[in-house]
Amino acid sequence: MEEKPACEIPLNNIIVNNEASTAADQENTESMKLAGSYAGRLWRRKSTILGAALAVVLLVLCLQYNSGKVVEVPPQPVQVEEVQQQRDLAPGFASGQDINPGRRGDTVDIGLNIENINNNYIPGDGSNQFINLDIKTPYVPPQRLLHLDLKGAPPLVSYLKRILSLAKELGATGVLLEWEDMFPWTGTLSPLAARNAYSRQEVLDIIETAASNQLEVIPLIQTFGHVEFALKYAEFADLREVAESPQALCPSLNSSLDLVHQMVDQIMEIHKGIRYLHIGCDEVFHMGECVRCRTQARETLFLNHVSHVAGYVRNKYPDTVPIIWDDMLRHLPPISLDSFHIGELVEPMVWVYAEDVYRFVPSSVWEKYATTFPRVWAASAFKGAFGETLYVPNVKRHLENNMRWLQVMSTEGPKFKGGFQGIAITGWQRYDHFAVLCELLPSAIPSLAVNLLVTSHGYFNQSLRTKLNNGLSCGVFAPSIDRSTSFLNLNNDPYLWDQFSRCVFPGHSFYKLLYRMHSIEREVAEMVNSVTKEKGWLTDYNVRHNFSSPLRVDELMIDHQRLYHSVTGLVRSAKEGLSEVFDMYTIAEWIEQRLYPMIIQLEQIERDATALKGPRTWPRRPLPILTDLERFGIPSSDSSPG
Repeated sequence: MEEKPACEIPLNNIIVNNEASTAADQENTESMKLAGSYAGRLWRRKSTILGAALAVVLLVLCLQYNSGKVVEVPPQPVQVEEVQQQRDLAPGFASGQDINPGRRGDTVDIGLNIENINNNYIPGDGSNQFINLDIKTPYVPPQRLLHLDLKGAPPLVSYLKRILSLAKELGATGVLLEWEDMFPWTGTLSPLAARNAYSRQEVLDIIETAASNQLEVIPLIQTFGHVEFALKYAEFADLREVAESPQALCPSLNSSLDLVHQMVDQIMEIHKGIRYLHIGCDEVFHMGECVRCRTQARETLFLNHVSHVAGYVRNKYPDTVPIIWDDMLRHLPPISLDSFHIGELVEPMVWVYAEDVYRFVPSSVWEKYATTFPRVWAASAFKGAFGETLYVPNVKRHLENNMRWLQVMSTEGPKFKGGFQGIAITGWQRYDHFAVLCELLPSAIPSLAVNLLVTSHGYFNQSLRTKLNNGLSCGVFAPSIDRSTSFLNLNNDPYLWDQFSRCVFPGHSFYKLLYRMHSIEREVAEMVNSVTKEKGWLTDYNVRHNFSSPLRVDELMIDHQRLYHSVTGLVRSAKEGLSEVFDMYTIAEWIEQRLYPMIIQLEQIERDATALKGPRTWPRRPLPILTDLERFGIPSSDSSPG
């Protein structure tokens, strides 16, 4: 704990009590008491008065001294929400070990308080420690990659051009492009391309735009796990490790390797002269389960497949270095890694999207990696990491994640011969090929701007205010800064809606719409719950038996039309706001996932209310027993006595 300065000594320790000197007052006459007792007492208590005055002066000086200091925040309890999908475990090995750092299901909230960000500090994880990103000696990763997850929802090329230019302005040095089904696969791989995939010319246009902005392009393809976009088809179903799941391919089949070779070759043909190729290999959920593979150790299966794919890239494209996600390596012993010469074949990209990086990659793992790999990469996130159905990123959590990564990279980098190559700031669009859309790209531009700035400068404080406002095109709408408070009010506004909803960055109209939607969504949920659950006249029971009070139903429906028109208005606004970003397929998908369910709910309530108000006479009680309850041993009305 930090020692208190001398000015924090309790006042009662420096006040001298001189009450003993009051005995002489009794010798004064009654007439002198009225005129002189107060003056005499004050004089005789001069030490007490002087002590109190000194205490006041010290207190004022202490407050001024501490006003610019960071006050430690008491430890906050860790609250871990239930993971919705079993992604914290890699079924390949390490059963029972928590290896997944966030992206895909982990929702760790360690209750952090970012109040002193203007002083380069962020309170820690409950251990009374601080992240001190010193502006005088900042750590800046050599490479800062913007990750664009394109699967299943391709942004328009015109929009991507604006984002690439913005990323460069904010400090990015490269772009990690995860094509998946948006790549124009050809030949036997042509079924892998979605009907709205980019054309070859569009891909070349994107690559050329990146090059014109001095952004290095690193393509990413999945070559082991997360191959759903290929294995979902009948043509490739035989390559699955588990027949029921298209998540992972069987590494023991020659045809699996043929598929991977073709994907690598087609990617390399269009990305000429690239220095790096990311070959995925994360979250291989099914491994060693088929008849061909179950006789081998899972770690052997994994390392053998990785070494084959990486070796293919190294041999055929000697100027290109393969990168892999690191999660499947974390619990492997060094002797296994060395036996397959993995350190000579690939560079690992260590990904953690939660705030506490060391929780998922402790010091022992860094020590192991440093003995195996000369160089290493990091991966943080600016969106798509804290919930499969979120629609706007929590900037506070992503900023904390990126700032902690800078600290980890600064600490662990010297252990590696070549240090850290850089950091990829990931922006996941879906948790996997089958998942619904999470945060769309335009909803995450403020988060992207904040996190690119912090990783490009090695710190984040008010000195970056102008760059942030210029990057987001805030102009006259730039948030005003109260010097007595923090740079960004992330505690009260973690999504930065209040501070940046009037800026005009690419996709700003949709970002602003989400602010309205957030409020309307809450109102609709409260109304539906109140009408169908809390009140007693429009419940499922009332509807099934067509038995209610028309007067009460009318009272429950007072806000219905207003909310209905608000939601349908959002549909029109979303279509307009997203038209500059996505094609109509993606726009329709997002509207169906986010707004259509509210419309259906409200329309069903209206139909039920209309039906309940129809009758003018009602049956005598008891009402008929529901026939379906007979399967639980409850007799129907026909068989009931009476």
